[in-house]
Amino acid sequence: MQVERRKRGTMEIMLDILRSCDPECGVTRVIYGAGINYAVAQKYLDQLIKVGALNIKTENGRRVYEITEKGKLLRTHIEEFIKIRENLDSAREKVIELLKSDI
Repeated sequence: MQVERRKRGTMEIMLDILRSCDPECGVTRVIYGAGINYAVAQKYLDQLIKVGALNIKTENGRRVYEITEKGKLLRTHIEEFIKIRENLDSAREKVIELLKSDI
C-alpha cells in the first residue's frame, strides 16, 4: 500500500515556524521544528518579521525569535484554514467516489 504524500505549502511551513517560536526560539529550533533548511528558514522568518508575527531580540549574543500577539492570531487562522481545506478535500474525495460508483 502506497501512502500519498502531499508537499507542504507556505501555510504549513509558516504554521510550523510559528509553533516552534512560541514563546521564543533560535534559528536551530525553527529548522528542526519546521523540518526546513537554513535558507528556507531565513526566507520565512524574514516574512513573518516583516508582517509583525515575530520579533527579534538578542540574548547572550544570539538572535532569538519570539511570537507576537499578531503571530498567535495568524497561527490560529492558519490552523483553521488548514482544517477547512482538509474537510473540503475529504468531501471532494467522497463526491468523486460517489460519481464513480454505480448508482
